[in-house]
Amino acid sequence: MKRGKAKILDNHEISNCLRYIDTMRHAERNRAMFVLFLMTGLRLHSVQKLTVGQVYDKGFVPRDSFLIQPEQNKGGKKALQVYVNSRLLGELRRYGRFMVGLRYPPKQEEYLFQSAKRGYLSKQQIMRLMREVFQSVGLDAQYRCHSFRATALTRLMDAGFPLPLIQQISGHASISTLSIYYRANPKNIRDAVERLGA
Repeated sequence: MKRGKAKILDNHEISNCLRYIDTMRHAERNRAMFVLFLMTGLRLHSVQKLTVGQVYDKGFVPRDSFLIQPEQNKGGKKALQVYVNSRLLGELRRYGRFMVGLRYPPKQEEYLFQSAKRGYLSKQQIMRLMREVFQSVGLDAQYRCHSFRATALTRLMDAGFPLPLIQQISGHASISTLSIYYRANPKNIRDAVERLGA
């Protein structure tokens, strides 16, 4: 049972997680999925059924943006354009090279993050996989898949980007729901209080 808000990942924790992932079976898949979650703030079900063709062109070159179809998005009401930053682009290039090197590289219509049977990973499989990663580096049960989204959106808020822009990135139906993701950074609180005296 979930208790409390999903915790935010800091840079040290992210590095530890990636180091652990590199030791796992299916390390390339797991690493690409971890970074994609973190760099996009996408929900689990949006990542779960991504296809190769959504994210890569026919030469396994990653696109600089891709479209989440309405049926892959919460509520199934609208599509969401996802933009790829330089860090994610590097990870996707790495994963693309890995897929090209497979005996049977996946086709455009196949799932990006495949199970052993080449279907998509279930939500439970992804949650267990990420729980293993978090637990193995000493993070408690409040670190879970939703921590990626919480981390991404809080970082955007901390950086001072306007809420309508963050809403466009996150795909939230309303700006008011974004407030549940904000975790006040003590440094930002100090900076804000200092501004009162300026």
